[in-house]
Amino acid sequence: MPQPLRKQQYTENYDYGTVKMYPKRHLQRKKTKKKNIFVVLIRFLFLSIFLSAFSYYAAPNLWSNYFEPIILNRVLNRHFKPDVKPFISPHLNYLYNSELFGEHLLVSPQKEFQTIIPILASSELTTIKKDLEVLFAKYPKMHPSVYVWEYTQAGEIAINADEIFPAASIIKLPILFELFRKIDRSAQDGTNSTDLSKKLLYDHKNKTSGSGELQYSALNKYYSVDYLAKIMITHSDNSATNMLIEEAGGIGAINSSLRSYGLDKIKLENRLPDLEGTNKISARQIATMLYNIDNPNFLSDKSKIVIKEYMANVQNRRLLQAGLPQEAILIHKTGDIGTMLGDAGIVYAQNGKKYIVVMLVKRPFNDYSARDMIQEASKIIYNGILKL
Repeated sequence: MPQPLRKQQYTENYDYGTVKMYPKRHLQRKKTKKKNIFVVLIRFLFLSIFLSAFSYYAAPNLWSNYFEPIILNRVLNRHFKPDVKPFISPHLNYLYNSELFGEHLLVSPQKEFQTIIPILASSELTTIKKDLEVLFAKYPKMHPSVYVWEYTQAGEIAINADEIFPAASIIKLPILFELFRKIDRSAQDGTNSTDLSKKLLYDHKNKTSGSGELQYSALNKYYSVDYLAKIMITHSDNSATNMLIEEAGGIGAINSSLRSYGLDKIKLENRLPDLEGTNKISARQIATMLYNIDNPNFLSDKSKIVIKEYMANVQNRRLLQAGLPQEAILIHKTGDIGTMLGDAGIVYAQNGKKYIVVMLVKRPFNDYSARDMIQEASKIIYNGILKL
């Protein structure tokens, strides 16, 4: 007859004591628990890394306010404190711009020697200025910018003189001056890389519309720098201007030179024609360039003579020139686009007086009243300076 199943006894007595025998099931459960704790630790580590990365990218404020100071900084400061002293040296060991008797010095930036001289005025020509203001009040649609400087008394008139205006063709004066400065430099260093006799190729990339006759000439012909510079000023030729911009070094080089002179309100943005008025000038800074025609550190005597000859033969005589008597001499350059009309030059009066005048007028598109206003203003300025 089969015996009934007995309950398993897991306790056996021995002479040296009692030993408990645990069921296999219970032992396996304990091993599983140990393994699970290790997995939990791994998971916690990965979760911490994930939360740190998430807070760093998705919630930077949370990272900077909590994770970084609480977790990273405490851990790193406790276990890793590098000694930075060996890596620190006095800043003059590596940051200096001057040296005196073997000692490194850090001095303030020094400006380059500027060859251009600023205009300095000793007084204001108040009577003439008031007369001009009365005149301008009669033209409410016009917005003028005027700068006048008289050589004998160093008196000035400034009306909106520092306001930036569209340049129109008056931008050709800075281009001309930079061209001749390059000619002077090449003559001085003996290379003669640029001179008045140099021939430049006129091709399709230089052909452009607007003022000037060169656009109607045959392509692939050569013209001298002298001829191109002359028609750029006398006939305001746009095609010649674009050729000379490249010869002078390009738009970037011209602007860099202007900035080095402190003429930051004169800027050549685009080749000609610039009907949108992106090229910029101010009346005072154009007057400063005109003032430096006679500066031997800016232009050679030969360049000065040639430039004055060009400017004395400008074909457009309907602006400043129209307000002057026949015996007065004007060397100048005009500018005319739809929204701006201007003229800038030096007047030599019959009694020996001499003055710089720059007049720019913003106007309704092609409003001819601007021309009348400039003519009348020119007459007022001339007659007023004769009385000084």
